[in-house]
Amino acid sequence: MGSIYIQNNKDKYINFFSCCILVRGFERSTIYDIQRETIEFIPNTLIDFVEDIRGRKVADVLEEYKFNKIAKEYLIFLEKKEFIFYSSTASFPGLSDISINEDTSEILFATVVLSPHIYDNMDTFAKNIKQLGIRRLHLHIDNESCMEQLLEVLSALEYSRVINLSLSVPNQKINKRVYDNKRITSITLFNSPRKRSVKSNDIIKNYVTCDDSNLFLTRFNLYDIAISINAYNVAKNYNLALFKTIFIDGNGNIKHNFSDKNSHGNILDDFEEIKTNTVKKLSKLWNIKRDDIEPCNVCEFRYCCTTTYIPEKAKTGYKVNCNYNPYTAEFN
Repeated sequence: MGSIYIQNNKDKYINFFSCCILVRGFERSTIYDIQRETIEFIPNTLIDFVEDIRGRKVADVLEEYKFNKIAKEYLIFLEKKEFIFYSSTASFPGLSDISINEDTSEILFATVVLSPHIYDNMDTFAKNIKQLGIRRLHLHIDNESCMEQLLEVLSALEYSRVINLSLSVPNQKINKRVYDNKRITSITLFNSPRKRSVKSNDIIKNYVTCDDSNLFLTRFNLYDIAISINAYNVAKNYNLALFKTIFIDGNGNIKHNFSDKNSHGNILDDFEEIKTNTVKKLSKLWNIKRDDIEPCNVCEFRYCCTTTYIPEKAKTGYKVNCNYNPYTAEFN
């Protein structure tokens, strides 16, 4: 049973890399490779197999499963994908938890719908974005000739703590000066005549044929996952999707997401008001982990999902109405 490499390590112990996180779902399971920042879909029985062989001698495992074809396939798969390794040591310490309180930002991620109201109060807007300590920022503009306005906003945010910028604008020619902003990672151009994706000046430009009415609808997609040690640690302690995340509409209202009917404050308010009251209101949902929400608690994506569903109280715990069904592993 097994490859030549496995046969040559009979006297060693099987270890599972600590940077690979096993997450059991209802219909299927996953392995989060947080070092490579990738995800691997696996059958639930593979988790049982890993839990059985972890820390055992190769020779003992080969003997026990010598007539089991599926076990052989699992072992070769785990070795090929570099999820396991062989060592003279039976066990290794797991990953240490990273403190999620090290970042002093009040808010980490914000989506902003820019409008004349915000342009007219740009100094206050930029000041509060800076003081909140926002790191990832998405700016949305629905003006078909918005390059000068966009450059004005980018200039106002030049000395902010933002390290990752993304944009969504109507299909148009992008001003060359926009590319000078090295923090911009992607631009979505909606109302495009055809769908395509190109990379220019290290910026990914996604051309989509739909209008902007569906851009911010709360729907889970596979590109809405975050595989990293930071994301995993946040997800184990908080709601990853809502934690220090806000949506700011054209009136400056601060919400949890595009569909949130409640306003928890305004980005043009006095900063101390935002820090003291708005953040306090928002944080009430940050503590509702996916493990406490149905059907998230049986979903294989629960520790990497960034889709901003707002949990509602249920008979027991909380629930969301997600377009992904973990009981069937299908999208609705």
